[in-house]
Amino acid sequence: MADTSTPGGPRVCVIGAGACGLAAAQVLKERGIAFDVYERGSDLGGQWRFGNDSGTSAVYDSIELNSSSAMSGFPKLPMPAHYPTFPGHAQMLDYLERYAAHFGLRPHVRFRTTVTGVRPVPGGGYEVSTTAQDSRHYDAVVVASGFHWDPKPLPVVGGHFTGHQLHSKDYKTPADVRGDRVLVVGFGNTACDLATELSRVTDRVVMSVRRGFWVTPKLYGSRPLDRFNPFLARYVPMALQSVLLTAMLWAKQGSLARYGLPDPDHLVLRTHPATCEGFLPAVRAGRVAVRPAVDRFDGDRVVFADGTAEAFDTVLWCTGFRFSFPFLPPSLTPVMHGPMRLFRRIVMPGRPGLYFLGFVKPLSAITVQAEAQAAWIADLIDGTTVLPAPDDLAAEIAADERRVRRRYTATPRLTVEIDWYRYLRQLARDRRRLAAPAPTAAHPTKEAAAV
Repeated sequence: MADTSTPGGPRVCVIGAGACGLAAAQVLKERGIAFDVYERGSDLGGQWRFGNDSGTSAVYDSIELNSSSAMSGFPKLPMPAHYPTFPGHAQMLDYLERYAAHFGLRPHVRFRTTVTGVRPVPGGGYEVSTTAQDSRHYDAVVVASGFHWDPKPLPVVGGHFTGHQLHSKDYKTPADVRGDRVLVVGFGNTACDLATELSRVTDRVVMSVRRGFWVTPKLYGSRPLDRFNPFLARYVPMALQSVLLTAMLWAKQGSLARYGLPDPDHLVLRTHPATCEGFLPAVRAGRVAVRPAVDRFDGDRVVFADGTAEAFDTVLWCTGFRFSFPFLPPSLTPVMHGPMRLFRRIVMPGRPGLYFLGFVKPLSAITVQAEAQAAWIADLIDGTTVLPAPDDLAAEIAADERRVRRRYTATPRLTVEIDWYRYLRQLARDRRRLAAPAPTAAHPTKEAAAV
């Protein structure tokens, strides 16, 4: 395929060929910016390639998107109409392969190539080293490696457990624990999904829950709940959205204490809810029992915070993932716990040309945000848009952090939570208000001045 990039223009390194890396590749190619995508696996898809030989996929066989197919595609290529309402990993991978084929992205991807180092170079740009035993200079680096691939270490629990322990990343099918007495630890999407699935095939499923979270359905009547999101986001203030959705859930399912679960101490949308259609019915039917936090182990028995104890064959830890950037030196690694010192969750101050794409957690599919981020990054790379002055940049980062802390309950994921509609509007405003001045005869563009 012919190279459509601008001769002598910037060259960009994209790390990762999952959904976010492909979004970056599509925009860069559309703009005529030269780029290479590095992917450690033997094919594209990232998380959505089930059993990816990169070792980074955490999806299990029964996983489905929490967002509907109509709301989950990239704006420039909607998902096919024949997909199920909530696609699984097979459809999501098929979609990403269609996306790459439609925009001709595959020739730009270097497969089986892991980025091992990114080093700033005096005079500008970055030297990128890989397992291919080479290093190349790039004017910009787009980190699109995701944050659902490096599991948190299993919690340290007093005592000794004689059964089997595994992190949810290592769970793939019910055959992994079929017939076992299973303790599922956690209260997020994955914990609810797996507890519900295992309740149909195991002898006993218990869920250990430390604090209360809202459990939202995927459907409201016969319609996907997320189909209401655009209307709510555009016309209903966020505080009122929280009140309305909280009232709706109370009307639909009542207090979670009815199910033996702790009631949340916050309104809906103050944290990410757990979205699972079958979890509460499974709890109500007694197929999933609920217990408080784990206190200690005693042989094959788990002792809980309330003093009760029960024997288990397997403990399945659904305790999340770390933010990992093993290829970045400390000076280029963003702070991901506490305040996130990235302008618009993308740009590290003082590090021109280094961008982080996809490190946000919206109450919607990541695809729309990824494409918008990629467009803004391309603006910065080709000079269409400029960053604010350093003092203004720092002030806007601080203002964003204050808004996030007012909006969300403090959790380890606080740094990546976003109000998706407000975030998209902010990026659109930035692209307009920070547009580079049009060239004049007195101040020509860099390309014109070189002629």
